Amino acid sequence: MLRQSKTFENRGAGIAGNLRDDKDQPDAPLTLGAAIRRNAYLFSREPAIVCSTSAPLTYGDLGRQIDTVRRHLRDAGFDREARIGVMMPNGPEAVLGIVALSCCAVAVPLDPRLTEAEIDQRLGRLHLSALVLPHDRFEVIRPIAEQHGVALIEAAPAGWHRLGLALDIPAIGAPALDEEPDPYAPAFILQTSGTTAQPKLIPFSHANMLAAAMRMQAWFGLTPRDRCLSVSPPFYSHGLKVTVFTPLVTGGSIALPANAGHLDLPEWFDALRPTWLSAGPTLHRALLDATQGIADVQSLHTLRLLISGGAKLPDDVREDLQAVLGVPVFEHYGSSEAAQIAANCPPPGASRPGTCGRPCPGTLAIMGEDEEPVAPGLKGEIWVRGPTVIQGYLDAPDLNRAAFVRGWFRTGDIGSLDDDGFLSLHGRLSEQINRGGEKIAPGEIDIALLRHPDIAEAAAFAVPHPRLGEDVAAAVVLHPGARTTPAELRRFLQQDLASFKIPHRILVLDALPKGTTGKVQRRRLTEMIGPQGRANAAPPGRPASSHLEADLLRLWRRLLKSEALTVDDDFFESGGDSLLATEMLIEAERLVGHPLPETIMFEAETIRRFMPRIAAQAAAPPAPVFQFHTDGDRPPLFFFHGDFASGGFYVRRMVHLLGPDHPIITIDPHGLHGEPIPSSIEAMAADRLPHILERQASGPFLLGGQCNGALVAFEAARLLMAAGHRVEMVAMVDPPTVSARPMMRTILRLAQHHVSPQRLARIYDQLGRLERVLKMSPGEFLAKAHDVVVNTDDRLPPSFRRQAFTVAMARYLPAPLDVPVVFYSASHDGRAWRRLSGNLEVIEVPGGHDYCLTTGAELLVQHLRHRIDALSEVPARLR
Repeated sequence: MLRQSKTFENRGAGIAGNLRDDKDQPDAPLTLGAAIRRNAYLFSREPAIVCSTSAPLTYGDLGRQIDTVRRHLRDAGFDREARIGVMMPNGPEAVLGIVALSCCAVAVPLDPRLTEAEIDQRLGRLHLSALVLPHDRFEVIRPIAEQHGVALIEAAPAGWHRLGLALDIPAIGAPALDEEPDPYAPAFILQTSGTTAQPKLIPFSHANMLAAAMRMQAWFGLTPRDRCLSVSPPFYSHGLKVTVFTPLVTGGSIALPANAGHLDLPEWFDALRPTWLSAGPTLHRALLDATQGIADVQSLHTLRLLISGGAKLPDDVREDLQAVLGVPVFEHYGSSEAAQIAANCPPPGASRPGTCGRPCPGTLAIMGEDEEPVAPGLKGEIWVRGPTVIQGYLDAPDLNRAAFVRGWFRTGDIGSLDDDGFLSLHGRLSEQINRGGEKIAPGEIDIALLRHPDIAEAAAFAVPHPRLGEDVAAAVVLHPGARTTPAELRRFLQQDLASFKIPHRILVLDALPKGTTGKVQRRRLTEMIGPQGRANAAPPGRPASSHLEADLLRLWRRLLKSEALTVDDDFFESGGDSLLATEMLIEAERLVGHPLPETIMFEAETIRRFMPRIAAQAAAPPAPVFQFHTDGDRPPLFFFHGDFASGGFYVRRMVHLLGPDHPIITIDPHGLHGEPIPSSIEAMAADRLPHILERQASGPFLLGGQCNGALVAFEAARLLMAAGHRVEMVAMVDPPTVSARPMMRTILRLAQHHVSPQRLARIYDQLGRLERVLKMSPGEFLAKAHDVVVNTDDRLPPSFRRQAFTVAMARYLPAPLDVPVVFYSASHDGRAWRRLSGNLEVIEVPGGHDYCLTTGAELLVQHLRHRIDALSEVPARLR
């Protein structure tokens, strides 16, 4: 099969001709591509997409990339009506792919968390021409795609520190006619789950999207100077329409965090500098928790407004956010079928806190059961119409006849309008579960549960959740004689459902509550759980029975803000969510002294069930090593993580990005589990060497480490080579290079004999700060002058471990070593290490010293993967 493999980067023809046509017909409907080309003409050098892992993409760059994608798709036989799915991890490349395909074909964003069974179901309904996938999922999805006749397009980032896509496009036929899309044809197709298991297919046209963007611009006064922090997934309606296309159509910019699931205030506020943010109540609550207690937080951000939608924002969260951040918070209301419908607006617009704001005139009505408008103050179903409303669902004639009536769309939501026209919501007619903005169809979970051989009946339903608004629960009836447990059922569901759809509470009942027609009454099941999300009449929990159990109970009570919590209370039913679970695991690992698998919370949601899984490991002396991806086919990487404060939790991000085919063995620093801390880097390496040889008896070895751990890895390489082993790489992640600089080495050598260890550590810290300054450009120095002058470490409480490691690093004056070194330079200048290793490669990575393995990890790990893969492919005789 012929393929066209192109990198869509910053090159291509100009767009003045396209723009001239638009000017000649100012009243003609535009397409999304024409609107973005217009902005590329007006704001060619202004940023369109910014992220912390690559250089900004300007509007000129974006316009050229879209034109290049269009040209190569047409050459490969894909016309303007081709439906092309995009199933890529949430990030800049996914956004760029969806935007480009929406402008020249029909984009179909897909949730990358879908299981293979769910993908098979989607491909059976969507009638895709092709599916865009990253390399690591290509072979897994290929058999499913071939079964449905869907071509696969392999996607990869354009290159190091550049935002772009390299697409391997298969030719499916003769070149297609290069036509501009019809403004009233779908630009993208979204999927939303209703009360049935099958997702509804929502075709959103170019005209729909342009009208929605203009409405947002009018409501919130958006200008080309505005920047939206886009943290909602682009495969959902809100994320794509509000936080991606609205900024691009109005000439503003999009700010994309490296990991939208990790609330990183330095990255979000300082590195990305957004002026507005739109998200659901769950994220706003998390943002409030993260900013409370930070001194002078209002001086740290550039936000001018926050927007909340998807569910009601609690009044206390809205008020506290406004007080803490010093910016207004506006609630709005929208739906996947109609985009944004009503909003509270900044002055001179109207706003009434506690409501969803006012709709545009003539676009919303509250209808009674007789399908006639009700009086102000009365409740009824919300009907909407206007230029943002779709014409109908795809391939659903019965649903369209019920939902689209007399030019109106029936939302299924219950609302009321007050005398001044402000909209309030009062629930839903449907049974859809809204889990922190994730819309989940109960029927889909019912079907998955019924596949279990022990289940006779099943019904999923919503339960109240203090942070998410709603969470997923389920009730089942077993076949006679069958025996299974809720934990077993949750494990079973993991093969068919995305993790956020798996019920955290499963009730085993004798019978499901049903009405006279035999239909399951899900609302009665919700009532059985009770208003706080816990089963009624639950037996009281017993007190803690050990010191570790008591420590865990105190931890859970602190995180969940409930002193009434017992060892038998479910973490998630008591208010926990994925963000709190991650924080809990970090703290729990400190208590038990070893890593805990992230899946443990699916199997042990109470402390009583949590304890048996960790007690045996906690009782044994903790090993300073932990191996991930034991089934990988690449040589293992021994990584000294160097994190003596939190036990190397940041390594989880690195492990995830490396992938299951790359084994990694993390090695803890000394003192993490109470063991003595050697006085030198050399002694640390010698003590850890047996652990390396126990797991790999002979070379070649791959070593790595961060900060102090990188220095220990370098010395471990020296010891291995002295013993006759081959070391093929030492990956050093941003260690200080003080000990590689002649002048600084002289200062340290003299100081070792004349000052106390505490003073020696102080001198080393000062030299390290100086070394960072030497790496900065003048602009960086001015931007970070405060951090340069004031050592933030000086404000930390005294730490014995920190001082011990600093003294060891200050005494470390290594001799040169002929070993291949890759130096990942974030805050420290890796070029200085050339004096110690002639075989040196320096890679600049984003994120700074503290965040290069979290927010900046993608680029670092991408390069590291390539290095390991290249080494594993070289025949041993050539190494």
